[in-house]
Amino acid sequence: MQEGWCEDYVQATYRRWFVDGLEAGSEPNLSQSLAEVGQDTARVVERADDLDIEAAYVEQTDRAQRAGIFGSPSFIVDGEVFWGDDRLEDAITWAKNPD
Repeated sequence: MQEGWCEDYVQATYRRWFVDGLEAGSEPNLSQSLAEVGQDTARVVERADDLDIEAAYVEQTDRAQRAGIFGSPSFIVDGEVFWGDDRLEDAITWAKNPD
């Protein structure tokens, strides 16, 4: 997030997970997705071990739990939590048709 390429990475890694069955955060998904968004895997993994990154991760995890997220993938649309890749279409429909 701090470097500005996270959104592109998330799209790449989830596409590999949902389409190709390659679990996010594992190989070869990790290195392929990072390469797709122009990042060096070794540099990113080293950076992920930084204490500041760990603190940000913990803060975001706490924030997600407070919002009612309990698994991945989860989507929040107008305060409504949608959990699981099978709920993505529901989240999109909800976003397009606010009541």
